[in-house]
Amino acid sequence: MGLASIAGIFVGFAALITASDDEDSPVLIKGIVNIGMLTLGGALIPMLLAKYGVGEALLWRLAGGAFFAIIWFSLLHPTTRKFLVTQFRLDRKAALFFWIFIEIPIQLPLALCILGILPSYHGAFYATSIVLNLIQAGYLLVQFVHSPRKK
Repeated sequence: MGLASIAGIFVGFAALITASDDEDSPVLIKGIVNIGMLTLGGALIPMLLAKYGVGEALLWRLAGGAFFAIIWFSLLHPTTRKFLVTQFRLDRKAALFFWIFIEIPIQLPLALCILGILPSYHGAFYATSIVLNLIQAGYLLVQFVHSPRKK
């Protein structure tokens, strides 16, 4: 619940940032809000499944699969293309870091959960994905704050 609260704060914080009339600002703010919502949803999935009495072994596999599916739905959604183009245009190195060193480590632990590899670590794997997703939102917020503004 604590991580879900933090993710909710990111969503609210990003939505309240006053953007200039810069054409890139709304795109990046939407990206921050989307990642925050992904984190919020991902943090709540295991709690919801547990309330339905799903056992721990199955819980992490189902939660990992659900979170993985939500992430990929978001990545493949048509609105994500504009975000990707904007992010890479503003700072290619920061965008590459974002996608290689944060996004891949988010998805790898989820894949381990789904496949049932090292079941004693599934809770830790899932928590790792949530925390990294939260870091990803923060990283994007920093990228937004430091991006040059067009007037």
